[in-house]
Amino acid sequence: MVAFLLMFEMWPFLIMLDQSVHALSYTQPTMNGQFVGLNNYRKLVFDSDFFHSVGLTLLFMLVALTIEFVLALGFSVLLSYHLRLKRIVLSLLLIPMILAPIVVGLTARLNLNPDFGLIGILLRKWGLSHSGVLADGTSAFLTIVAVDIWQWMPFLVMIFVAAIISMPREPFEAAEVEGANRWQIFRHITFPLLQPIIIVGFLLRLTDSFKIFDQIFIMTGGGPGASTELATIFAYKVNFVSWNLGYGSAVVAVLFLISFILTFVLLKLMTRFTRGAVA
Repeated sequence: MVAFLLMFEMWPFLIMLDQSVHALSYTQPTMNGQFVGLNNYRKLVFDSDFFHSVGLTLLFMLVALTIEFVLALGFSVLLSYHLRLKRIVLSLLLIPMILAPIVVGLTARLNLNPDFGLIGILLRKWGLSHSGVLADGTSAFLTIVAVDIWQWMPFLVMIFVAAIISMPREPFEAAEVEGANRWQIFRHITFPLLQPIIIVGFLLRLTDSFKIFDQIFIMTGGGPGASTELATIFAYKVNFVSWNLGYGSAVVAVLFLISFILTFVLLKLMTRFTRGAVA
């Protein structure tokens, strides 16, 4: 069974690696199947568009995940003090998370339309955006960040609230008896106990945000210009717009390597942190 699963997972990856060292292009059919070695990877090293997309992806992850975790921590602590509201609030927060990413992207695009979208009309009425927030590079990038936060912050809130509720109550009761305020309790008790869950949540969101595609493809298609062309959008355009499958396979292979390195480093840090906490 394990061997079958490994073969099932690795077979497409091995095919992709094989394609990355061949010339495969629907626009140049005479070269199809020609072995080119590492030429596709050499081309990648000098491709400024690729590095732009990777840098934009890392910036997206940094901004989105930072805001998501700060807001999620705040909401989680507030809900832990108001348990009566917990079920109602969590039910409302669950709505964007259960929606398909393509539905989220389409909903955001329609609502942000300056001619008939509710948010777009309000922004135009207030003089904040006349041509629509998706028509400007900076505002379009901030918009895809905001949509990602809206959809996935509830996931972090749910796991943080579950972790806080399951914490032993003795340290909190002792701190209250000693006269500690809520900030002191959060800083010295809640946050340290929550750190392993925070790291797990960060790992899950890191790998998920690196492969974001649906929302951006529906909302902006990577534009205007290349202002929202994250790495996944770049890979899509190379493979299915330019139809350069050999070079596109090399792009995907390098993106997989970057994702693997990020995950590996974070796992090592998590292991080191866990050992330090136990010691």
